[in-house]
Amino acid sequence: MNKTKSLQASQTILTKVEDWCQKHQLAIISSILGIFTLFSLLLFNLRVSEGGDDSTYIIRAVNFINDGSYPSFQGPLYPMFLSIFVALFGIKLGLLKITSFALMLISMWLFYKTFKDKIAYTLLFATLLMISVSSYFIYFTSQTYSEALFLLLQVPVFTLVYELLNTEKDTNKLKYIIALSAVILASFLTRTIGIGTLIAVILFFIINKQYKNAGLVAGCFIIMLGLFLIIKSAIWQTALFDSGQASTLIYKHPYQLDKGKETIGGFITRFIDNSNLYLSKHFLKMTGWRSLSTNATISLLTILIYALFGFSTVRAFKNNKHLLFVAVYLVTMLGITFIVLQKLWDQYRLIIPFFPFMVLILLYGVLEFSRNKKSKLQQYLFIILVGISVVSTTAQSLSKIDLLTLRKNLKGDVYEGYTDDWRNYLSMAEFAGEELPENTMVAVRKPNMARIYANGKKFYGIYRFDTTDPDQLLQRLKEREVTHVIMASLRKNPLVNNGQTINTIQRYLYIISQKYPTAFKFQKQIGTVEPAYLFLVDYDAAAITKDTTNQETK
Repeated sequence: MNKTKSLQASQTILTKVEDWCQKHQLAIISSILGIFTLFSLLLFNLRVSEGGDDSTYIIRAVNFINDGSYPSFQGPLYPMFLSIFVALFGIKLGLLKITSFALMLISMWLFYKTFKDKIAYTLLFATLLMISVSSYFIYFTSQTYSEALFLLLQVPVFTLVYELLNTEKDTNKLKYIIALSAVILASFLTRTIGIGTLIAVILFFIINKQYKNAGLVAGCFIIMLGLFLIIKSAIWQTALFDSGQASTLIYKHPYQLDKGKETIGGFITRFIDNSNLYLSKHFLKMTGWRSLSTNATISLLTILIYALFGFSTVRAFKNNKHLLFVAVYLVTMLGITFIVLQKLWDQYRLIIPFFPFMVLILLYGVLEFSRNKKSKLQQYLFIILVGISVVSTTAQSLSKIDLLTLRKNLKGDVYEGYTDDWRNYLSMAEFAGEELPENTMVAVRKPNMARIYANGKKFYGIYRFDTTDPDQLLQRLKEREVTHVIMASLRKNPLVNNGQTINTIQRYLYIISQKYPTAFKFQKQIGTVEPAYLFLVDYDAAAITKDTTNQETK
């Protein structure tokens, strides 16, 4: 009896928590997945995002099925994945969004299966709990972005690397090498940043002096990629390599290429700026340590996060090779992200695939620091920090729940939740899809979003133009057989209606109408506040005006 009391007294609070977590692990992981599912349902978003990338993935899936078009520019694998459901059920937005929830739920389960028995259960469950209540992470359970698929593809990489790390017989390694190379290729075809996975794997094997594994994975990946490129080129008759978005990364500005290419000093500045943006602002908001409304960056916080990461990496190098690979992976993936991306992107979704691993490695550092039997306060540090984060992120998520909007969306009001500018624009797109003849072509600012709400009708997108010659602009419309134009009042600042709008279409029409005032005929208006307008393009009237002008000149 005395021995038992003595043993209990010698145990730290972290030891007790660890024993409890290990004993009740199935109940804990089931509860965490249940919490994640509940918040995913409460925060479910049935609308297409204003950013447009999610609708672009859907339309590329539609084009892949209907026209056999290869989904280039962005990673092709995710549109191919979506195309399965488009082929079976059509453009069912709710169903396509549910697939993202399924992918992320499975990824969390596989995360648990991969790291159980390899790291402390306290650390594992704290990580999963923190991400399961973060509204920033949960947001992607109801969005058709590639993040969900990329999240799922990451986990087998860790599983297979750990198998290779612990497998000594060469006869058993080949299947893991092939599987790992295939998953890395799939990651690369989902998001270009996936190539960093290969770099991280090779670096990790080199650090562990497993040079043969590093060479075999690199060689197998190159062979698989080569075969894929040959097959792709043969079927779609496209170039072996698609530069896509990557080609703009070497420029100072992705939309103003005339500013020139980035310098070495510029890339260093990018790394510093992006570190501040994604660590001191986005990451701390995602973990509940900064308010939702904050937009300021704090360099000191960035430095502290890097210091904690460095401490975690050193401890992992000494004590846990599994967590060392997590550190190597983050150094590679975040390093590439922070260096190559222009500061103006400033989108937290760019680090969402790495969010679970960021939480894991940083919490590991806190846990290691807390393992001090002499200081009771230090022992409680890990529990206190995790508790504050979970409470804060839960409160943030609860504040974002909008059951009224969700209920109206479920009842068929697909525009509830949009601001007036988007409601009117998408309503006009729907009108064009339902009321205009099939052979009409409508020019718009956001063609992919318009197509989804117009039941698949194709639109012509006007994103920018490089001339102010009205004849050239009108000719471009004619060559693309544009019959109508939608001019919307889409806000420059999505949060406020201050009268400033994205005026690409307005300027395009204004330049033409200055010379040909009768070229555009008003057809319909939707909305009185931030309205959307539909115009008919009258090429005959423009031709008459042109002839009259020529005669007057003579």
